[in-house]
Amino acid sequence: MRERRGKRSPTSAFLERAFRYFDVASALSFGSSPMSGTILAPTAQDFNTMPDRSAMAAVDTLFGLVADLWPLIHRLASLVDVKRNLEKQELASPGHEKANNMRSDFETNTSSIELALHQWIPKIPAVVVATENPADDSRLQSILNNAEAHRQAAFVFLYRNLLSQPRSSAKVQTSAKQALQTCLRVVIFSGPMAALVWPLFTAACEAIEDNDRNVARTVFRHLETRQGMNNIVTAWEVCEEIWRRSDAGQGDIEWRDVAQDLGREVIFG
Repeated sequence: MRERRGKRSPTSAFLERAFRYFDVASALSFGSSPMSGTILAPTAQDFNTMPDRSAMAAVDTLFGLVADLWPLIHRLASLVDVKRNLEKQELASPGHEKANNMRSDFETNTSSIELALHQWIPKIPAVVVATENPADDSRLQSILNNAEAHRQAAFVFLYRNLLSQPRSSAKVQTSAKQALQTCLRVVIFSGPMAALVWPLFTAACEAIEDNDRNVARTVFRHLETRQGMNNIVTAWEVCEEIWRRSDAGQGDIEWRDVAQDLGREVIFG
């Protein structure tokens, strides 16, 4: 597909990006692997498909500034099934060479992703950096915070869903707090919020302190008011129930179990 990129129409380029985005969003929603194999970071050519007078047109309308972070999140989502298979193998044949090799590969992959997340910074198009339009600057700040929210939520997902660290661990709480604060700044700068549900929900599920939960409630409220979509209300309801059960001493709780108990389904994207 990459060889033919120079011949693609703006519509086909957008549809390819949309598939990459919603494929991973669906996998995160249902705890499954993405349908697509390894995806490549997009090129600048992928985004320069529609003429626009605003400098912010150089920022992709679908991905914002997380386009080259998306392959990492794709890898995270893909490792969920790998972890399930690893645990089955270790249970069936503890200490077996196959299980040991699977464990080694899994740990190598998670360590590689963690390092890549630490090193990742959003790439701001030069035309955006040079803009003197205050409205564009506010929008850029919002999009930058959205990107950081995704990065911090990816850390939360890595530590909680793949490495099985407890909710109370320092790594989980630090990343969850930072993700919630960056989600709040997206709201403050009144930028695009359509892609905010996954980082908000992922971090909010792990919130322990009242201050962090209130930040999450504030962002959920603004999202609901601005977008009015059922998946936002559902995600909020599931978070509130997770907090209630956590405070009641139920320990680590799987959000999909809570959603099922409530007869709800949380969809990202």
